[in-house]
Amino acid sequence: MNKEEFIYRYNQVFEGDPWYGVSLCGALSQIPLEFWDQKPKRVSHSITEYVWHIIDWRKFVIEKVKNNENYNITMNSEEDWRKGVYVRNAEELSLIFNELRQTQQVLCELIVSKEEDWFKTDTTGRTYSNQDMLEGVLQHDIYHLGQLNLLYSQLLKL
Repeated sequence: MNKEEFIYRYNQVFEGDPWYGVSLCGALSQIPLEFWDQKPKRVSHSITEYVWHIIDWRKFVIEKVKNNENYNITMNSEEDWRKGVYVRNAEELSLIFNELRQTQQVLCELIVSKEEDWFKTDTTGRTYSNQDMLEGVLQHDIYHLGQLNLLYSQLLKL
């Protein structure tokens, strides 16, 4: 896959019109503020926690694209799943959306700056390719988008 295809796919998943339904921003923008911090029984994470998780893994990818060998997220740590994060008002909601949009902008700019052969090389400090990492963050966004939609549908029934 070339960089133009990556950018197209990133934009479709993020705020476009993907084949499977609503984009990440489209889905999040439909969720009222009062639902962002709620958790039904036996649910591990709130919408706010999911969005920060998505942002933090996008930041991981950004750092790896920037060749930051030392940047890491330990699975199931507080870097992976933030604790004590809330969206209590419209201003905080706007801030989290801005942070998410910033990761999209930076990621796309970095991808455009890379030569085509970079995609086949190993990710800095890892044993997988840059292409695998970039496809992985797309899959990660879509995976959690499904969870967000399911969580929202559960919250509507409370």
